[in-house]
Amino acid sequence: MPRFLLVFLLAWMGCQLSRSYEMRGRIVGFGDDGRTVFIAHEAVPGYMPAMTMPFHTVDTTALQSLSLGDAVQFTFHVTRDSSWITNIRRLPPGTSLTLAEGERPTLHGLPLLEEGDPLPGVTLLTQDSTTLRTTDLKGQAVVLTFIYTRCPVPDFCPRMSENFQKLQTLVQQHFPGRARLLTISFDPAHDTPAVLRRYAQRYTTDTQSWTFATGDTTTIRQLATQFGVHYQDEGVEIVHNLSTALITPDGRIARIWRGNRWKPEDVLQTLAEVLQSE
Repeated sequence: MPRFLLVFLLAWMGCQLSRSYEMRGRIVGFGDDGRTVFIAHEAVPGYMPAMTMPFHTVDTTALQSLSLGDAVQFTFHVTRDSSWITNIRRLPPGTSLTLAEGERPTLHGLPLLEEGDPLPGVTLLTQDSTTLRTTDLKGQAVVLTFIYTRCPVPDFCPRMSENFQKLQTLVQQHFPGRARLLTISFDPAHDTPAVLRRYAQRYTTDTQSWTFATGDTTTIRQLATQFGVHYQDEGVEIVHNLSTALITPDGRIARIWRGNRWKPEDVLQTLAEVLQSE
């Protein structure tokens, strides 16, 4: 086959296997890998409805210049076995998007929690095999996050637990008895109470003020998703992003931090503001 014909054929096949769509939406979160962004996007006629989903890009520099709430436009590329975005850029302030007025961003079909929302009522299982209902947490402020104990990436779950370790010390110094920490595993098949107990021993001797918990697969999946945590088991490890939230003593969400770039002092300052307003 002549070379020029082969090149033409390969290009034609590539066009058949790859599609691109110009899309618009609003940023509602970032992953911790530097290349994942969660976007509540408009519908793509004939392809998919408006929803919130994670998108991946190799242009990490572009993501660093964007913030939560930004209206953006981007090109979405889809092949038979992968997808990614390019050319993501901020739209002018005040740009009107065709999302329904007041429509909440969603992830996997579930509405994302926002500040002021009540903490969903679910039942968890602690490292001591005791039942913990989120409704029983009222009366104290709660800082909660999501991890899995086998996480091998130092600046993901291990860093999150190290930050909680520092935060526990700060909370005990400044607000003893008024706040507690809660780490929830999204890997219930592996992270049994016994596993969580051993994991907890790496970071704390006080599991009364810092509880480690998990639950049934459906409950944990729904709760994590509502906090914007997307995770996918890829065999050797679970690919995921991170989210941390501060819950008021009356059981409402005061603040959600996406990713792991927050510092314990940042959370302590927000916690002080919440407790002072009580």
